[in-house]
Amino acid sequence: MTEAYDRSRLVDLFGDDRATLAEVEREFLDTARGAEREIRATDDLETIARAAHRLKGASGMIGAWALGRIADAVERAASARDLAGVRALYETLAQEVTRVAAQAGAAQARGRSMTVAE
Repeated sequence: MTEAYDRSRLVDLFGDDRATLAEVEREFLDTARGAEREIRATDDLETIARAAHRLKGASGMIGAWALGRIADAVERAASARDLAGVRALYETLAQEVTRVAAQAGAAQARGRSMTVAE
C-alpha cells in the first residue's frame, strides 16, 4: 500500500525538526477532520464546496495526493449541485482522512521513540 502522504515534502518545506513536523501534521489533521465533519454535517453545497476546497489545498501542501483528489471530486460535485454525488464520495474521503491520520500518528510515535533513545 502506498503512503497516505509524502512526509519528505514536509521535510523539504519545514526542515527535519521533529517538533515542527509534528505540529504541521497536527494542524493538517485538525483541518482535515474539521472539513470532514463539515461535509458530513450539512447539506449546504456551498459550505461543502468550501470545506472540500480547503482540504484539497491542505492536502497538496503535505503531499496527500489521494486525499486531495477525493477532496477535488467532492468540491466539483458540490459546485455542480450534486448532493448525492457528495454523499457517495464521503465514505472514501473519511477513509482517506483516517489513513493520513494513521501515518501521521506512526511518524510522531517514531519521533518520540527516537527522542527517548537519544
